[in-house]
Amino acid sequence: MTRRNTKIAGWAAGTLCSLGLVGLGVAFVRVGVTEADKWASTLGIFATVLGLALTAYTAAATRRATPQAGPGPAGRVDNTIQGGEFAQSVIQARDLTLGVPPAPASRAAAEGAVTNTITAGTYRGPVVQARDVVRQPADPPAADDGADPSRAG
Repeated sequence: MTRRNTKIAGWAAGTLCSLGLVGLGVAFVRVGVTEADKWASTLGIFATVLGLALTAYTAAATRRATPQAGPGPAGRVDNTIQGGEFAQSVIQARDLTLGVPPAPASRAAAEGAVTNTITAGTYRGPVVQARDVVRQPADPPAADDGADPSRAG
């Protein structure tokens, strides 16, 4: 399903649910408080059972779709850009660490292959293609005491 069709389906579902709730509210007003309470209790049971079933289905589907942790076959990582327009930095790397360098990785993780590929595009910022990137944090900014430097003295 395309993004546009998904958006249309979402709006249609929202509109249908809204109309259904308005209709249910009108029906409850017509039948009176006592009868509306009985209907609401019955509908609440069905909504609870439906919600439980959907939760179980979603949990099972998510568990099946979740990939196993860790790098791909033999630690292989493939980063690919196939066109686009980029105004900021572009970084393609296997491991990106900000701050203190990590402890030495296991031998299997250290041996994995990395492929970084750019086939087209416009880049107006720096492009970094690497296996492992470790960036140290910048020095903290100087403390600002709020004093006006032009009135020093």
